[in-house]
Amino acid sequence: MKKILLTLGLASGLVLAGCSSTPSNPQADKALYSGMLPCADCSGIRTSLTLYSDEKDRPTQYELREEYMDSSRAGRTEVERGQWAYGNKEMDGTAYRTVVLNPQSEDVESQLRYLETALNALEMLDINGDRIESELNYTLIKQ
Repeated sequence: MKKILLTLGLASGLVLAGCSSTPSNPQADKALYSGMLPCADCSGIRTSLTLYSDEKDRPTQYELREEYMDSSRAGRTEVERGQWAYGNKEMDGTAYRTVVLNPQSEDVESQLRYLETALNALEMLDINGDRIESELNYTLIKQ
């Protein structure tokens, strides 16, 4: 009887493990970008953006983490989650792919946009989806 219960227990465990929602290659379904972005009233915002995709590389969820340095909010990390999508933007005669956070939102201010400037970099865009005219660095690098 003990052998039967042990065998059933092991078989159940294997079946449940096979049904797990964890992908076989966890790195294939997410991309992490990070960097220090400028801040108006502090020394910078340590930013990390994780983009999650499904098994067919279609956008799903994102997580944006921002830690403000040397300010009244220093040491506190703000986290935002939502949907994201790819978009397209033509600049200076060149077509670029963009990443749009909260694409379904009617509130344009909540739709953050990033320009894919290289395979390993995203450049933050302004509220209109244009490059930010500044000497400061608005780039997140893929990790």
